[in-house]
Amino acid sequence: MNKTMEFFLKINDLQNTKRYGKYPAYTESTSEHTFKVILIVDYLFRELKLDLNYGKCIKIAIYHDFSEIDLDIDIDAYESSKMESNAKKHMESKKISEISKKFYSDIEDIFREYEEKESEESKFVNACDKLEACIYVLSKNKEIMNYEFFATYSDNTILKFPKLLPIYKEVKTLMRKRYQELGYDWKSEYDKIFNKGEKL
Repeated sequence: MNKTMEFFLKINDLQNTKRYGKYPAYTESTSEHTFKVILIVDYLFRELKLDLNYGKCIKIAIYHDFSEIDLDIDIDAYESSKMESNAKKHMESKKISEISKKFYSDIEDIFREYEEKESEESKFVNACDKLEACIYVLSKNKEIMNYEFFATYSDNTILKFPKLLPIYKEVKTLMRKRYQELGYDWKSEYDKIFNKGEKL
């Protein structure tokens, strides 16, 4: 099989890695999540008239979760946050290296840039990634899994790309309304990100 056909078949595996597998009402594939992140990146890049490298932003969005190909685990933001970080990073690093060696070395470079979050492009895409997760959870007409965790899930990432603060304020407004409808407390700490001088 030639490399091109192997790559085409490989990317199908993004459909097989399930996110939120322990919450059937929320389950989606990595490919579904990735496509939405790409759309959010494209939309906000235009809407905010960002002075960034558009091509790099899109490429980072495309490959930001490529390490999830073939992973035989449920991908869940809350559960992942509790995982031993070195073990998770090792697992992802091994997977992205395998893919990169087989196809194109810059896949690993793009992934590393996203992980290191030092460039403005990577900070922007990372913030969009976190926004997508919150919007996805809110879009379901269900109880919100790990609602206390999701209330501040994006805060630190958004602070690293503050141009998204006005958008995030709208997301938080929607979150507050949804939480109140479901009978969850909306704690003052959930809005700390908008209070200048107050530490998160």
